[in-house]
Amino acid sequence: MIKFFRKIRQKLLSENKFSRYLIYAIGEIVLVVIGILIALSINNWNQDRIEHKETKVLLGNLSLDIEENIKNLKDQQNLFKIRKDWADLILKSLNDQNVEDSTIFITAITRVGWIMDYSQMLPTYTEIISSGKLSYIKSENLKKALADYQSKVELNRQILSTYNLGLKETERLAIGHLNGMPEASNLIKPLLPNIGVSFDLRSIAIDAEFNKNIKHISFQSAGSMDYISDQLITNAEHLKSLIADELNSY
Repeated sequence: MIKFFRKIRQKLLSENKFSRYLIYAIGEIVLVVIGILIALSINNWNQDRIEHKETKVLLGNLSLDIEENIKNLKDQQNLFKIRKDWADLILKSLNDQNVEDSTIFITAITRVGWIMDYSQMLPTYTEIISSGKLSYIKSENLKKALADYQSKVELNRQILSTYNLGLKETERLAIGHLNGMPEASNLIKPLLPNIGVSFDLRSIAIDAEFNKNIKHISFQSAGSMDYISDQLITNAEHLKSLIADELNSY
C-alpha cells in the first residue's frame, strides 16, 4: 500500500503536476488524520469498555462488603443486647439480694466485661481509594455516602474502644468476687453448672465501683444498640440502594 502511494506521488512530480500533487498530498494527510482519529476512538471505546467492566466488578464486590457489614452489625447489636441483659440481671439481683439461677448469674458477671470486636471493614472501598479508581464511580451521592459511612464506622470504633479499660476493670472486679473459677468450657457454654464456684451477693452489692461499672455497661450497651440501628445499619442499607442504582446505570 505504501509503495502504491509512493508511485502515485513520483508520477505526479515527474509530470510536473504540482497542483494535483499538492491536492493529493493534502488528501493523504487527511486520510492519515482520519485513520489516527479512528484508531483513537477505537482505543478510547476499548478503554471505556474495560473500565465499565472493572467498575461493575468493583461495585458488585462493594455491595457484597456492605451486605457482610449489615450482617456483622446485626450480630454486634445482638451481642450488645445480651450484654445489657446480663448487666440488668446483675443489677436486679443485687437490688433484690436474690439470685434465681446461680449459673446464669455467674455467667453474667464473668462475661459482662468481655471486649467485643468493633471493626467493620469495606476492603473493596479501601482498594478503590488506594488504586485511585474513585473516579470510576459516577454518582456523587454514592461517593459521599461511602465516605460518610466510613466516618461513622470509624467514630463508632473509637468511641467503643474507649470503654475497653472499664470493661477490663469490671471483669477483674467480677472475678475477684468469685470463690473458685468456672471451667473454661463453661465460659463458652454458659448453661453448664459452675460446680465449686460460689459468691457472696452482699459483698458484691456493697462494691460501689463494680455497681457503677455495671450501670454504665447497661447504659452504654443500650446507646450502642440504638447507634448501630439508627446510624450504621440505616446508612449501610442506603448504600446498598445507591450501589444498585449505580450498577443499573451500566
